[in-house]
Amino acid sequence: KSQADLEMALHKISGRENVEYVTMDMCDPYRNFVNSFFPQAKIVADKFHIIRLLSPILMKKRKEITGSRADARAKGLLLMSSKKLGYFERLALYRFLERFPELHEIYSWKERIHRFYRIKGYYKAYTAFKQLTFEMAFSELPEIKSLRNTLLKWKEEILNYFASQLTNARLEGFNNKAKG
Repeated sequence: KSQADLEMALHKISGRENVEYVTMDMCDPYRNFVNSFFPQAKIVADKFHIIRLLSPILMKKRKEITGSRADARAKGLLLMSSKKLGYFERLALYRFLERFPELHEIYSWKERIHRFYRIKGYYKAYTAFKQLTFEMAFSELPEIKSLRNTLLKWKEEILNYFASQLTNARLEGFNNKAKG
């Protein structure tokens, strides 16, 4: 939707000036709309969408390495948080990743972002964010440099999660039910 479409659909909402937080995907036109339509609101970049930024990069690199899209087991293990993997799954994944340094690095950054979102408290998250983006600057992979630029561009919105603990999860659930 365009900003004009959104404004037309929502113009009747009273109390817009009282909205404290708006949680959203990382989309510049939506961010511009929220800033103009809800002037007092702080934007929270949805953590699911931040974590998911590396998924297509991981899958592309895996496909380059394996030559196919067929290996569903490897795909599932790469996308899942290592915290949710069993011992033998984690062992198999790490043995696989040892053979492919670039894929291993991308996976490691994905895991670091997962860990970042387990931090409690805004100031700890702020410090961790600075460290994370600082270290990304030293990566040789263009995908990681691009991710770093995106994270820096959305820094305030990403860190607002740690002040609010808000996500899009409920809305995404409603959307999935409606589509199903």
